[in-house]
Order: sequence, then C-alpha cells, then structure tokens
Amino acid sequence: MPIVIKETVSFADGVVERVVEHSYDDGYARLLSTVARKPSSPDPVERVDYEYSGGELAAKSTFGADGALSSRSEYAYGSGGALARETIKDGVGGVQSVSEWRWSDGRKASWRVLSAAGLVLARTDYSYKGDVPAAASMYDGAGALQGRLEYGYENGIVLSRIEYFDATGVRDGWIDYVHANGRLTQESAYRADGRLERRLSYEYSPDGALIKRILADATGKTREIVGYDYAYRTETRIVTSE
Repeated sequence: MPIVIKETVSFADGVVERVVEHSYDDGYARLLSTVARKPSSPDPVERVDYEYSGGELAAKSTFGADGALSSRSEYAYGSGGALARETIKDGVGGVQSVSEWRWSDGRKASWRVLSAAGLVLARTDYSYKGDVPAAASMYDGAGALQGRLEYGYENGIVLSRIEYFDATGVRDGWIDYVHANGRLTQESAYRADGRLERRLSYEYSPDGALIKRILADATGKTREIVGYDYAYRTETRIVTSE
C-alpha cells in the first residue's frame, strides 16, 4: 500500500515553494510527525506531532518556526470508535473551541462548534439518501439557517457535484467532480453566475497512487503543482484452513 512520505509544492515555473515530509512508525501504520520547510532554510517553518492512545489519534500538536507550541488538538471517541469531540487549545493550553459530532447508525448526523465557554457557535446537520450523504444544513449559534450543501452522484454512488445554497435557497456556487477508472481526475469550482473560479487536476501512477495535483485559475493558468513521493507498506495476511 502506498504511503505518502513527501509533498513538494511548486509554483507554475517549477520553483519549489515548500517541502512537507511525513514520518511514520516502523510499519508505516501511524503518522508520527509532519515537517514543512522552505528550500532556503533547513529549519522547519512548521512541525506537527501526532500522539495515539488505544490505536486512535489522541492529540495533534503544532509548532511554529520558532519551535514553540502554537496549538494543540485533543480527540475523544465514542463507544463505537467514531470521533466524538475535538478540543483545540492555544500554545499555553487555553481552550479556543470545541467540535462535537453525533452519529446515528454509523453515519455522521451532526457537527457542533462550541466556544471555550460552551456556547454553540455553529451547527451542521446531515441527511442521507440510502448510504450516501444527500445534504448538509448549516446553522449559526442561534439556530438560524446560514446555508445548505446538496450532493449529487453518478450512478447513485460516485460523488459528481456539491452545490452551495445561501440561507434564502439561492444557489451560491458549485463544485463538479470528474472520475476515471475509479479515481478523481478533476475538480472544478464555479461561482454563482457560472464562471469558473479554479480547477484542480490529479495524476496517478500505474498502481493508483496520486503523484501530482495541479491547481489552475479561472483562465486555465497553472498556479501550483504538488508532487507526492511514497513508501510502501507491506500488509501480511494469515490464512488458515480447517
């Protein structure tokens, strides 16, 4: 199984803007840290460390260019192993916000964002058609509708479009997705008036690993290229016969 170990972010002319390296445990099963660097300096501009407990991600700590802790996210899970809470703290341990998720029959039913004081700042409710998401309705802390997302599918399974609507029901833009051979190959974002805003294109290796992501603006001009390098995790299966 391919595991991303490095991302190289370049401008359209090929000049490297930053390099992001990922470190794992010996079996490439757990991501341990992510370090971002500029080509002009060996020192990291950002480092993210990951901590685990009982096989689940327990915390994520982000450090700035000066090496000081800038933020920390702590995670809690429900009885079924689904993510139930994320607590975001600043560099000195003060709570900044809390996200809470509610699940029903293994599907995400709602997401709430709370302030450090416990006040609800925003809520998103999810609805489904069969086994796939159909819509997401977004509310402010007072419960007033702020907007809505609707999901469209090809053959009822493969995501082909996400439409954005404002609080009055007027369409505010959309994203179209194109797939080939079971892989996402293009993602195009449009404004409310139908004008193209940006386009992402994806390229893959013969074994299906993503090797390049290209961001283009509304005119089709390339703005950013991200290349991916991989290591491969070996999975061992034990087969027994009776």
